[in-house]
Amino acid sequence: MAIVTLALPLAALAGCVGLSGRAGDDAPPRFYANPGIPLPAPKLLAWTDHLARMATKAFPQADALPPGHALPEAAAARQFAAARGARLALTWFGHSTFLIRIGGRVVMTDPVITERIGRGALHLHRLPPLLPDPALIRRLDVIVISHADYDHLDLPSLAMLAARFPDAQVYVPEGTGFLVRRAGFANVTELAWYERAAPAGLTVTAVPAIHAVRRLPFPVDSMHWAGYVVSDGHRRVYFAGDTAAGPYFAETRRRLGPVDVALVPAGAWSPRGFERPYHAEPEEAAAIARTMGARLAIGMHWGTFALSEEEPSEQKRRFLAASTAQTRTTVFRIGETRVLAR
Repeated sequence: MAIVTLALPLAALAGCVGLSGRAGDDAPPRFYANPGIPLPAPKLLAWTDHLARMATKAFPQADALPPGHALPEAAAARQFAAARGARLALTWFGHSTFLIRIGGRVVMTDPVITERIGRGALHLHRLPPLLPDPALIRRLDVIVISHADYDHLDLPSLAMLAARFPDAQVYVPEGTGFLVRRAGFANVTELAWYERAAPAGLTVTAVPAIHAVRRLPFPVDSMHWAGYVVSDGHRRVYFAGDTAAGPYFAETRRRLGPVDVALVPAGAWSPRGFERPYHAEPEEAAAIARTMGARLAIGMHWGTFALSEEEPSEQKRRFLAASTAQTRTTVFRIGETRVLAR
């Protein structure tokens, strides 16, 4: 690969591992880790090559979306409207963005409702259309954000939501609140692992995930990462965020009890040489959902942005093949809404 092709990813990596702190902060940043899990060996050349291929759109196989991957726009709008008032309903906008109607409240996970993510030459465009139209959202009570990577914390998306729903309560991992406040939200709460909040009618509990944070111009892992369990007292939805496989999930179930539905990541796991510490394979994601006690596991973090080598069809096929009698696996179409409890 030409040196000029590598220059931008190298610059990005240099910024990620630099010593710059948060803009306007005098205190040095705190750094986070995955307790009890060895740090992965640095793979600068592998990451540089991967980022260069991602930036130059050199994952052609990752662009091949499964047939019928997105709903027709009119169908997405009809399903979305028909779910209003449901006791439990989920809508997939793509990647890790779900709208969850639960207990009369509306919760959004990792909102990315723009056509592109990232900055500069490292941006990526959305492969499928954005469905349903975010303008159809009439109410938004809670937002949960798993971590500050660009494909999970998108400032333009948050700014659009803050303009419409300024009173929404936003929960983020430790060290991340300042970014969300920049987007225009005032009600921002940082939660440590196993810390619980109680917005009206719900409980939101931050739970462990196995990951890292890389966001320019901040140092690597100067902001934390988490999953969440959202409950209305009757049903529990687990949102894993981004996570690798590991030992944390049995302890989470022991502390909080089983969940009903698990939203788990099924994509961006190849090549395994450097993705293993950060992203689960589809079978591992299904196993995480089983460990959490979920009867239904919904695959996310796939089929939206070309982040890695594997084909979306393989992401979908392998996740569906991991279904068991204990935990059924499924995937949504882009824009799809399913009512799970009326």
